[in-house]
Amino acid sequence: MVDAKGAPDWEVRLRAPGQRRWFFSAVLLVWCAIGFAGAKLGLDVLIVVVRKLLDPTPMGGRMVMTNVPAVGLVLGGLLLAAVLTGWLWVGVRFGTFLLRSIVCEDQLAMDSKGVRWRRWWGPWTRVNHLPYADVAAFPDGSGGGVTALLHTGRRVELATLGTVSEHRALYQRLRGRSELGATPAVLADCVPEGREAVSLPRGGVVFRRERGAAVGQRAWMRGGAALLFAASAAGVMWRQGIDGTSVEGPLFAVALAGLAGWVALSAWPSFQSWLEWEVRPGVLERVRYRIGRPERVSHRVRSLEVRRDVSQELGEDERVTFSLWMHTSKGASVLERGIYAPERMDHLGQWLAHRLDVSLDRKALVGDLPKSKPALRRRAG
Repeated sequence: MVDAKGAPDWEVRLRAPGQRRWFFSAVLLVWCAIGFAGAKLGLDVLIVVVRKLLDPTPMGGRMVMTNVPAVGLVLGGLLLAAVLTGWLWVGVRFGTFLLRSIVCEDQLAMDSKGVRWRRWWGPWTRVNHLPYADVAAFPDGSGGGVTALLHTGRRVELATLGTVSEHRALYQRLRGRSELGATPAVLADCVPEGREAVSLPRGGVVFRRERGAAVGQRAWMRGGAALLFAASAAGVMWRQGIDGTSVEGPLFAVALAGLAGWVALSAWPSFQSWLEWEVRPGVLERVRYRIGRPERVSHRVRSLEVRRDVSQELGEDERVTFSLWMHTSKGASVLERGIYAPERMDHLGQWLAHRLDVSLDRKALVGDLPKSKPALRRRAG
C-alpha cells in the first residue's frame, strides 16, 4: 500500500479465502443470470402496461383487455414498478457484496501514531489515515470484522475481508499498539454511537441522532415515489376522458395525488420532523422541527437517573429495557427509553451528565454492566 505518512512498521493484506472466492464466483454467475431474467420479464410486462395506458383507443374498442379498467392497469403498473425496484435494489446490493468479496482486498498499515487502511478496488482507491488520538476504542466485532469507535461516536470499518482468526489477530494488535480497550475508558469524552454533537456559537452543544447521507437517500427515494404517484394520477384522469367517466376513477386519482403530495412533502429534508437537544450546563432544551417555527421546551435539570424497566406479556419471558430520566423542578421527565443494551444507556447518561454538569444515578445498571478492567490509554502525538 502506498504510504503517505512515512514508512509503516507493520502491514497486512486481507482477502476472502480461496474456496470462498470460488464459491462466491459461482453464486455471482447464477445470481446475475436469475437477476437479469427476472428484471427483463418485469420490465417487459411493465412496458406493455404503460403502452396500453398511453394508447388513445378506448378500452371498449380494443381486441384485448376490453374488461380491464384504467384503474386496474395503473394499480398493476404501480405494483410492477415496486416489485421491479425492489428486485433491482436487492440484486445490485447482493451482487456488489459478492463482487467485493471476490476481487477486493483490505490493506492496513500501522506505525506509532496511527493506522492507514483502504479497501482495494484498483489503483485509484483512496488511502485513509486514522490517528490513535481520534480513537475511543477498538470494539471486538466477534469475527464480523474490525472497526474503530471514534470520540465523535462515528464507527469506522477498517476490515471485513479475511478469516475470523485474522480479524482477531488484527484486533489484538490494534488494541496493543494503541493501548485502547474494547470500550471507551472515559464515556463522557465520547459521543454515543449513532448520535452526533454540534457545538453552538454561544456555548453548549446540539445533540441529535445521526442524519448523514441516509436522509438524502430517503429524500431521493420519496421524491421518485411522489413523481410516480403523480404520473399515475394524471394517467387515470387522462384515461377518464377517453374511456368515459367512472366513480372510482376520479376518487382513485385524488387519492394518488394526495399520496404524491404527502410523500413529496416528507421528501424535503427541511420539512422532515426531527428532535434535537440543546445541552448547556444545567439546561436541556428540546427542539422539535416541524413545518413552520420549531417547538422549544426548556428544562432546568437537577439530576439524571437510569431506570431498569421490566415488562412481561402473557406466556412470554420478561423483557428488560432501560430508560433515562431527568429530574427538574416540575418533576421527572423521560429523555430516552426502550434501550436494551445497558452499556449504551450508561454511555448516553454519562455523556449528558458531564455536559449538563449534574449527577447521574446509575444504580439500576450496576448488576447489568459487564465486569471488565479499565483500559489503559496512551495518546501518541
